[in-house]
Amino acid sequence: MEKIYELNDCKLVVFFENKLIRIKRPKALQKFLTTDIEQRSEVLVNSIKTDYLSYFGKELAIDNDSFIIEIWAHAYASYFAKAMKNLISLKLVEEAADFIINRSDIIDCGESDVDSNRKFWDVLAKFKSIILTFLPKRLK
Repeated sequence: MEKIYELNDCKLVVFFENKLIRIKRPKALQKFLTTDIEQRSEVLVNSIKTDYLSYFGKELAIDNDSFIIEIWAHAYASYFAKAMKNLISLKLVEEAADFIINRSDIIDCGESDVDSNRKFWDVLAKFKSIILTFLPKRLK
């Protein structure tokens, strides 16, 4: 199933599968996160989880903070990789940036039995407030 969320003039495309969601359109996500990242992240995650419950009749078993940290990691990794690629024109840097961009532009967030990285995001979620202090206040 697919749903388009229109939040703050941004169209975010989310695909729903059993135990898994995919967020596409990384540029729209980055635009959405340009300000009020914590509040907007909460709104997005809560909206997705509400719709997941509606579609599947059960809650998506991903902790909100873990979900948010994974979204931030993908959105910011892609953002920084693109910036790095634009600043440094070396083949090795460009290849590394392309790898990061390709891996981070589609955000797959799954429950622990279908997402091998869930434990990693769960651990990082404990440091959400610290991570938030290191993120740029605005994406440009």
